[in-house]
Order: sequence, then C-alpha cells, then structure tokens
Amino acid sequence: MLYNFCYWFVLFLLYSIIGYIVEIINVTIMTRKPVWNRGFLIGPYLPIYGVGSLFLAYFLGKYENDLVALFVIGTFFCTLLEYFTSLVMEKLFKLRWWDYSEYKFNLNGRVCLLNSVLFGIGGIIVIKVLNPFLTWFVHFFPKEVIIHMGIIAFVIFLIDCIVSCYITNNLKINFSRYLHIDATARIKKEVGQALKKNILLTSRLLKAFPGVSSANKKFKDFLNFFQSTEKEFFILKRKKKNHD
Repeated sequence: MLYNFCYWFVLFLLYSIIGYIVEIINVTIMTRKPVWNRGFLIGPYLPIYGVGSLFLAYFLGKYENDLVALFVIGTFFCTLLEYFTSLVMEKLFKLRWWDYSEYKFNLNGRVCLLNSVLFGIGGIIVIKVLNPFLTWFVHFFPKEVIIHMGIIAFVIFLIDCIVSCYITNNLKINFSRYLHIDATARIKKEVGQALKKNILLTSRLLKAFPGVSSANKKFKDFLNFFQSTEKEFFILKRKKKNHD
C-alpha cells in the first residue's frame, strides 16, 4: 500500500517536472525572452501536468496502438482539466493565472484550440514514449528507495503547497483591467512597485505570476517578519564567517 502510493507519487512528480520544463520552453519561445519561473508552487513542478499525465497513463494504456483514440481522449480530458483548473484557482485566489483571449477559438480565455491540439499530441507522447520510459526508470530502483524518495518528496511537496497557498491567499490582484491578457506577463511593473523582490519565497512566486499587489495587514506583517528573519540570518552567517 505504502509502496503503491510512493510509486504513483514519484511518477506524478516526474511528470510535473517535465511539464514545468515544457512550460518554460513554450513560454520562452512565445515571449521571445528567457523565462525561468512558472507555476503556482515554489518548486520546479506543475501539478496539472502530473495529474493529466497520470490519468492518461492509467486509463489510456489499452488504446496504446490507437493513435486516433489517444489524440481525441487526450485532447478532451486535458482541455477539460485546464479549463476547470483555471476556474477553480481564480475562484480560490481571485487571480487569473493564464488567459488565451488573444488566441483564436478560445473558451472564456481559459482554453484554446491550439493548446487542445498540443494536449492531444502530448497524450500520444505520454503513452507511447514517456510512460514506458518513466515506469521502467522508477522500477529500476529498489522498493525501499522508492518508498523513502516518495515520502521525502511528498513532505516537501506538501510544505510547498501550504506555503504557496498561504502566500497567494494573502495577495490580491486587480485583474479587472487585464481580462483579455495573460496576467502573468503584463503586470510586472505593478508587482515590482507593490512588493520587494528580495524575499525568498515570495520572490519565486512573483516571478512566476507577476501580477499581484500587497493586500491586508496580516500579509504585510508576514513580509516584515520574513525580511527581518532573512536579515538576521545573513548577519549571523557573516559574523560566523568573520569569527572563523
């Protein structure tokens, strides 16, 4: 039971990391400038890719030799997943994380035909290439190693989710002026004026989604605490270095 959980979680994380890399490459090509931070979480992974890939790998294995079925089902499911992920996250955090309104054949700016086609192609790649390789890779390690890796990775991932949710829930974006553009790319100047970028956790999130402004007193107190803690850490580190 524990091994099965760790096995699937390691696969989920690997797919999420691959999705993160794909997203960076895609956005870099589209914006024609290097992009290094994407996604809601602090770590280099995008759970939406992990969830979508695991679904395809688990349910579409029987269609391995039917490329048309893989393409159609992959397109439908991943488009549905992206739409409702966008909807839920916007309801939770009052923040539009991506917007495809400038693309042809889009639905409320949450999904578009181009991405849906890419999802279908991605579904074929997952079933025909990635899943066979990743399952072989994970099975290559002893069960004890996978269990330890899975537990450690899950704890880190869980902490990441908690911290990221706390930060984002205490941030506020006014995206009413940006209903038809991607808020992650167009409000960078507003972010820079609102929050200082030298805060370790917050800066990572803001670079990924530069469309936020400071919100309530609780979050401001949190930022002040983080700044003072960070400052004290470097002062102690410098004193220790001088003492040595």
